[in-house]
Amino acid sequence: MESIPIIRLTCLPLPVSEPELWLSVLGPVRARRNGAEIDLGSPQQRLVLAALLLARGRVVGHDLLLDAVWGDRRPRTALSTLRTYVSRLRAALGAGAIVSAGHGYALGSGPSDGTSDSTSDLAAMERLAQEGRYGEALALWQGEPLGGLEGAYAQAQRAHLAERRLTLLERRICEDVEQGRHAEAVAELTPLCAEHPTRERLAGLLMLALYRSGRQAEAIGVFTDTRELLAGELGLDPSADLVRLHQRIITADPSLGAGPQEDRAVSTPVPRQLPADTADFTGRRAHIEQVTRTLLPADGSALVIAAVAGAGGMGKTALAVHVAHRLADAYPDGRLFVDLQGAGPRPLAPEAVLGAFLRALGVDAASLPDDAGERAALYRSILAERRVLVVLDNAAGTVQVRPLLPGAAGCAVLVTSRARLTGLAGAHHVDLEVMPPDEAMELLVKVVGESRVAAEREAAYDLMRACGHLPLAIRIVAARLAARPGWSLARMRDRMADERRRLAELRVDDLAVEATFALGYDQLDEAHASAFRLLAAPNGPDLPLAMAAAVLGMDEAEAEELCEALVNVSLLESPAPGRYRHHDLLKIFARCRLDEESRRVALDRMLGHFLTAMAEIFGMMYPGAPLLDTVRLTGAGPAFADLEAGLEWGTAEEYGMLCCVNQVAETPGSALYDAVSLIDMMTDVFDFESDTSGYEQVVGRIIEAAAARGDLAAEVYARRKRGEILHARRAIEAAVEEGMAVRVAGRAGGLALHHAYAVNLLAMIAHERRAYDEAAAMYNESIEVWRSLGHRSEEAVVLGNLALVLAEAGSGAEAVRVAETAVGISRDLGAGRPHPQIVYQLAVALGAAGRPDEALARFEECLAEFRRLKQHTWVGLALRRIAEIHLRTGRADSAVERAEEALAILSEVAQVWARGRVLALLGWALIELGRAARGRACLSEALEILERQRLPDADDVRVLLAELPSPGA
Repeated sequence: MESIPIIRLTCLPLPVSEPELWLSVLGPVRARRNGAEIDLGSPQQRLVLAALLLARGRVVGHDLLLDAVWGDRRPRTALSTLRTYVSRLRAALGAGAIVSAGHGYALGSGPSDGTSDSTSDLAAMERLAQEGRYGEALALWQGEPLGGLEGAYAQAQRAHLAERRLTLLERRICEDVEQGRHAEAVAELTPLCAEHPTRERLAGLLMLALYRSGRQAEAIGVFTDTRELLAGELGLDPSADLVRLHQRIITADPSLGAGPQEDRAVSTPVPRQLPADTADFTGRRAHIEQVTRTLLPADGSALVIAAVAGAGGMGKTALAVHVAHRLADAYPDGRLFVDLQGAGPRPLAPEAVLGAFLRALGVDAASLPDDAGERAALYRSILAERRVLVVLDNAAGTVQVRPLLPGAAGCAVLVTSRARLTGLAGAHHVDLEVMPPDEAMELLVKVVGESRVAAEREAAYDLMRACGHLPLAIRIVAARLAARPGWSLARMRDRMADERRRLAELRVDDLAVEATFALGYDQLDEAHASAFRLLAAPNGPDLPLAMAAAVLGMDEAEAEELCEALVNVSLLESPAPGRYRHHDLLKIFARCRLDEESRRVALDRMLGHFLTAMAEIFGMMYPGAPLLDTVRLTGAGPAFADLEAGLEWGTAEEYGMLCCVNQVAETPGSALYDAVSLIDMMTDVFDFESDTSGYEQVVGRIIEAAAARGDLAAEVYARRKRGEILHARRAIEAAVEEGMAVRVAGRAGGLALHHAYAVNLLAMIAHERRAYDEAAAMYNESIEVWRSLGHRSEEAVVLGNLALVLAEAGSGAEAVRVAETAVGISRDLGAGRPHPQIVYQLAVALGAAGRPDEALARFEECLAEFRRLKQHTWVGLALRRIAEIHLRTGRADSAVERAEEALAILSEVAQVWARGRVLALLGWALIELGRAARGRACLSEALEILERQRLPDADDVRVLLAELPSPGA
């Protein structure tokens, strides 16, 4: 749904006194408490909140919410997942924010509509509309309603809200026309009628506004165009009201108010210097709305200025010219335009520009003063009684712009620049970024043609991504394709695939992306140019300040100064405070100017930074682990106040670290063993089992690189990690193959540490296959190696694993003894705080030994730690074990509750094998409660999963199902 341009609005984005809790749907779905943003979680959770808010206090049934979130593609666990979403929203918004009612939910306290002007923008909008305060109601819209939410329900609600907005806009413009603001109404209605050509209410308002502005012929023309369009597209005649208005305009009916007037005589030149508008200008609707609203004449006493900033190729000039043409009628005394050439080596001097402007305004060349200050004063004097729009394109900075500003409030200035002109007092700043994917595609379609793009839709999307959604790049590609009708989009995409050739492909006639970038780059001194190049070395999506400092080899204060200077000239972006990135094409441009030695130095610094940071986190989580003795720390890393702070950093940088390891694997001479050490720590710290693909791919690349370089230590280490990753994603046979290879290579190559880890992996697999004697023997072999190496932390881990085997094999008392030994070691190493995974193993042993109360206490202890450490898989596993104890001690209702909680968590982290085991337990508990139908369904689903995962638990479920009476018996 396209947004509706709004030209003049009363600025009232929120009620004057914002309430404690404020909910928004007239834009992105958001919530604030006392002005502070509340994290509403995933898009699905925000969609649930939006559905409740749009219901205006009514109860929304489960079925409607499920349809809203999933449509006709509901997963089997949809209802439990919905309950999880509601639970998280309650935690975020407050316990009373969402109440359960029958088979559904509703928003909590508020009047009959469920909200009030003190709780939501939707309710505030309706109240203001009822009071006739349409401008204030419209100001509550903050972009596209339900922004960022997808699906049929969201789209339908978005369409409804857009229609409501358009209705309010009609009412507000009607008031403008009745109050004599005809010129403003014409400027606003012209694009609206073009966007909604069959909406007769808008056409009638435009006809009336034109007529009252003295433009009778144009008003009649609007009627003629509307009548022809209705007949041609809909086969309809205009309404009786529109026909009647047309007749009254033709006859200059006095009751219509001000009628046709003679054009006033113009005694001075009216400059019309705007370049031609781009015929296929596309998108940028929100920016057009912002700039147009800012520049529309107002009754204030200050000059209005709109300053548009953005990198080269963003389309700043095209936007400025497009908006200036739209505003032409609002500035009848002229439109001045100049390219200030601020991105080049020789920006225009202000006095030269003033001379050109004064001549265009009727000052004789011989009468121009030589002094720049006198020229500026004369310029302001001439414009004092006029309404002129001044467009200053491509400004170098505020110093160049200030002398060119009129002094009159009736004039307006639109300035574009690569740097944000923060020193321009009173300016409304608009930052132009890359085009959204839908607008980029719309531009391609307009130039190349709908049928051609539709035939190769995927290739078109690939092309837009290769262009980085940069308007200049898209326009160049589109122009090349339009000039070569025999070329397929796929061919153009393939030519753009190679980064080394991409900038060369982005050239047509006098347009070239590389030349546009070079204008800015060539103005940098060596320090800034070097920083621009080095910061392009990492493959990650962006860089935190600490990483940028590491790559540049300087402290954070120096690095921040350089980075912010590059941001100011739009050669670097700052997507969030303290984070930096290049646009994709600018990154290619920078890398083309980066020598190999500098690239390798930057990569080494980046790896050292990540290793140091992860070693600190890993040490807090696994004190005394042998990895801490072998990891090579060569760089400075961020300091963390505690483990939670470290985990928060690690979660944010996980993808960047994977990118770094990939680069190490691709770079000759890089430190492969160090890269595996980083992956090793990451897999132990993060809940990586949810998606192992990124880890598996990067480890595979390291194995190939190590084999090619003859680096046996790195190859064995990486193969060990691959075995563990394969086991995590249940590729058991492949995991066994890697474990066996490392077990042999580790023993023969003197890599005892990796040999011990490989034996532990093989023992876990034997345990899962219920080969208990084999598993116990291998665990004992691994324990002996760790004892010989003096690594007590790993000895504790393997002792805990051995305790699990003993527990399942029926030796509960022995399992407890072994597990307590492991907990004791872990407590000594952790300064009195044992690791939660080892506490979990003790809890399992206690349950097997017939000590359920002690087991539950231990499970609750480790569960709290798993939650603190954000180890979601372990949270789900602990909940399953708790449910199992509840079931075995006759509390089937509690077992169902905990099993469903575990199921929701394990479904979200994609742990299929664990889901199978929880479903089996849940089915058993439901049958105990007499809910046989659902219990059988859970057991059947569990059997399907466990068979697919080749787990022996499938036999247990199969037996249980066979013992159940048939459904009809």
